[in-house]
Amino acid sequence: MFTSPMETEAISYDASSIDLKRTAIDFSGQIGSFYDACQDRVLEQSIENCRELPVQTDVTVQGEIKCGYDEQPQNILRFVFQDDHTRLSIVLGLTSRTGRASLITYPHQYDECTRFFCYSCANHVHKIAEMAEYNAQPISFSAATHVITHIESGIDLVAVMQLRSNKDAETATDRILNELLECLLHDGNISLSSEDEEILAKNIVQTTVYTNVDELKNLTSILDVSHHILRSKTSIRPITYTLRPIKCSKFTLLPRELSENIEDYVLQRVTDMRQLEKFGTNDGSNLLSEHLKVQLTNIKAQRSDLKNILRNEFKQISNLVIAIRCGQTDCSRLQELLGSDARKTAEVSINHLKQNIMQFEQKENFIQYLKQKNIEYLDASAYKINEHDGEIAIVKKLVGDKQNYRIFCSSDLLNHNNSNEFQKLISGLIEEANTNPGLCLIYADFSYCSFRVSTMAVLSPSTRMNEDKIEHASSPSIETVFAPSDIPEKSIEDPVAEAVSNTPPVAPSASTGETIRILLLGETGVGKSTFINAFANYHKYSTLALAESSQPVVLMPVSFMITTGNDFTEHVIQFGDMNDSHNEDFHRPGQSVTQHCKSYTFDLNHSDGKKLCIIDTPGFCDTRGMEQDDHNMQHILDYIKDINGVDFTCILFKPNDARLSIFYRSCFTQLLSILHTTSVNNIIFCFTNSRSTLYSPGDTAPLIKKMLTQVSLANIPFKKDNAFCFDSESFRYLVALQNRISFDHLDKQEYENSWIHSVSQTNRLIRYICDNFDASRRRDQ
Repeated sequence: MFTSPMETEAISYDASSIDLKRTAIDFSGQIGSFYDACQDRVLEQSIENCRELPVQTDVTVQGEIKCGYDEQPQNILRFVFQDDHTRLSIVLGLTSRTGRASLITYPHQYDECTRFFCYSCANHVHKIAEMAEYNAQPISFSAATHVITHIESGIDLVAVMQLRSNKDAETATDRILNELLECLLHDGNISLSSEDEEILAKNIVQTTVYTNVDELKNLTSILDVSHHILRSKTSIRPITYTLRPIKCSKFTLLPRELSENIEDYVLQRVTDMRQLEKFGTNDGSNLLSEHLKVQLTNIKAQRSDLKNILRNEFKQISNLVIAIRCGQTDCSRLQELLGSDARKTAEVSINHLKQNIMQFEQKENFIQYLKQKNIEYLDASAYKINEHDGEIAIVKKLVGDKQNYRIFCSSDLLNHNNSNEFQKLISGLIEEANTNPGLCLIYADFSYCSFRVSTMAVLSPSTRMNEDKIEHASSPSIETVFAPSDIPEKSIEDPVAEAVSNTPPVAPSASTGETIRILLLGETGVGKSTFINAFANYHKYSTLALAESSQPVVLMPVSFMITTGNDFTEHVIQFGDMNDSHNEDFHRPGQSVTQHCKSYTFDLNHSDGKKLCIIDTPGFCDTRGMEQDDHNMQHILDYIKDINGVDFTCILFKPNDARLSIFYRSCFTQLLSILHTTSVNNIIFCFTNSRSTLYSPGDTAPLIKKMLTQVSLANIPFKKDNAFCFDSESFRYLVALQNRISFDHLDKQEYENSWIHSVSQTNRLIRYICDNFDASRRRDQ
């Protein structure tokens, strides 16, 4: 994982008086050539009348075979370059990318089936004559920091091979590769059996050679490479340079950790852009949705802007690295740049663009799926449907005077939340079309339409009324199928029903569907009330943009403080009727804001009419002491008994708690004393404000596991299936906008990403609850 360079110590190392050894990237170097170590490049100038001497030395042969892996971010250069300073120069493009350095252009990801066949044979060494006589010479070329005094020459290569994904094939191939390497290391003859040659040919899918020997570059067989090496061991091409510093020149090495962090950051951004470049071969001419055409244009524009941002950022990083190496500045400016909002903006922009591309491709694939099923796709936003249209007008706009049709009205959000229902309706339509060849199947997409669809519906001629009835009556299904975006919050079309009173909720009749009851527990200050408000909005609005264009759902008044701007200006945010908040006390910090249990019911928009009832409770660890906690717990237990129990218990945590209070142990013990024994499988763990821990349970996870073990409740599952990570900050941002608080572009993008993640977690939580509720009902039958 990339560690922020801001976390490293900004101490560089003065290397002005020591010799350096560098892998030869530019092969034009000769004894006496000037070298710019700040950019790792050989300069055209050299010491005049320089004398070189051959060095009698043994031939040095080295080699190894390394396996790729896919557990860490990919940095292929670390496989073949030990020197982090050379790697950084390659990554930033300060030096030429030839020989081993051209590995950075390897177009594929490597994994456990990748092999790096590394071989180096240094058969010639030359050195400069006495360096002292040249140190007295004036150096007029200011870029020079060193002189090349030793050169090791010979053959140097890395062959990257991709093997077939088969364990037995990998084992056999590795055996033969090691035999080949042994032959090269010990100057032996290569005598593979025809069977082994066939294994290599069959199991090595691709071979790419990176070397300082031109004749080897175009070979695509490791066997051919090995034979060529044995025939050409007299090749003389630079492998390494030894560099002697020039008097009065300044050269500084970056701290290794900082250098590696820059390297990882740049390579990650380059990898991101390569992935983004793969998108966009579609010119948009074949897209059926005008919205998708606009979206495609916007994605390409975003990508172009992002490339320019990163290009400028890399240029700034390169200039600062050179300046540090030249001794013109210290590391602090580079760390400041890497920790700046500009870098964070780039990261947010990349994630935002990836999300846009993913949504685009999902929609494009969905439209192709409909096409394969002979279902015509219509983008409802292109037909000027508005809130004044009834069902008859909508059908008229979509299909005109057609009579033999079925119009499947839905949206992306409805499809996502009701995948089983979607498949049932699609299957039914296809089955009907098989028996009625003239039937026209149409999917009307209301995802981008201001006219909101609150539930899936299939319209047919039988649902339309004749013209005589249009003036006197509207379609009976209009109120349950279509809902314009400005319908009041508590109308029947709203997926969030109004909050009920403090009295226990009455069980719904069979005709309205079952209500799933969830008890919400947590410490004072964990954000239970805010979580319920946020949950309501995540359930209603799939994106932050949709929420901004409408009125936020506020089931209970909210009050909080935020800071903005460089001077951390404080703003007290309030929303909702603060005078009507009898159950909320905002004026006593440390005491539970929620005073009594209260239920909030949500319409899940499922075909079976299911509703979700979340019971808000007073918080624990109240500053009024243990007696108040005991009183609150007894109130909760009495409430549960009055409503004949709950179906699920949701415990709310912060993801970065250093320790868990004693409340949780007491809470679990008392709850399980009244809950059914099977209810341990219906305990849910939710985490608020998880953006700070990359949407994970963070440090709280091991504490929960330890606590469950200590109180002998290890049979309560705590895993990803029943753990959900939310971020309520995007809801607070939405409410702050209603209070006319301004935010910068970076904040907005972060909250947009946070909203998308929280919507995904909301949908996953609802699916988990419904699936387990249905399974429990089937067991009880």
